[in-house]
Amino acid sequence: MKKKNELLTRAITGVVAVSIAIPAIVLSPFGIWLFCVIVSLVSFWEFMKGMLIEKGRYLWTALVGGMSVWILLLLDLFKVGGLEITSQSYQTIILSLLPVLAIVALFNKEEERPVETLGTIILGYVYVVLPLFLFYKISVPKGIESYNFAIPIGTLYLTWTLDVMAYTFGRIMGKHPLFPRVSPKKTWEGSIGGVIFCIGMGLLMDYFFPQEFSWTIISLIISIFSQLGDLVESMFKRSVKLKDSGKILPGHGGMLDRFDGMLISLPVIYLYVTCL
Repeated sequence: MKKKNELLTRAITGVVAVSIAIPAIVLSPFGIWLFCVIVSLVSFWEFMKGMLIEKGRYLWTALVGGMSVWILLLLDLFKVGGLEITSQSYQTIILSLLPVLAIVALFNKEEERPVETLGTIILGYVYVVLPLFLFYKISVPKGIESYNFAIPIGTLYLTWTLDVMAYTFGRIMGKHPLFPRVSPKKTWEGSIGGVIFCIGMGLLMDYFFPQEFSWTIISLIISIFSQLGDLVESMFKRSVKLKDSGKILPGHGGMLDRFDGMLISLPVIYLYVTCL
């Protein structure tokens, strides 16, 4: 009964989330901006807390730094004040955060391991925020007129296909552990089942919804790197004896638990799409 309730909760959460996210992304580039902001900052918060960085000044300084990048992207999207924001603007914000965080550490009398703390925050930016930034940039490469909602929708759909089918096959047929050192419950049967359906969906999307790029190749990237991303997050959580990154998504855990696979697959997808 408990497992059935968990499955029902998981399904309801998934349906509600998809019902909100998909229309928002399809209707406007602001939708993908808001999606990336929420996923990146909530996941970043969960990562920081999970890695035992609970000092308010660190968390808020780091979050303000991350949010400033997204504000610049929003201003650039709607060309507020005729602004033309270059890639150097984003680099300047990120680079300026390093000395700011170092100064925060300097005046924190309770900080005993500043290098470890600052290193974890920087890892959070690279691991969590950067992939969502790249996701936004391939969706909106040159302003509103360049917006192609097929890219984010297709990427999310293929990722969810992999996740759902891997979970389903794992529960029904799973016997052989995939990577027991960090994730004892994941199985080869689930992994292979997810890959077959993900690639199959990519082939169908190439036939019915062709783009300048290949959905099949993106499905291959997701099949490999999204599963590695899931294992990477499991490794991080296991290192601090954490079961879930949070509780914001009933049945799924935290935001980071839900989008962990994409954090590794998105940079590879970005490289593929932009290098065509």
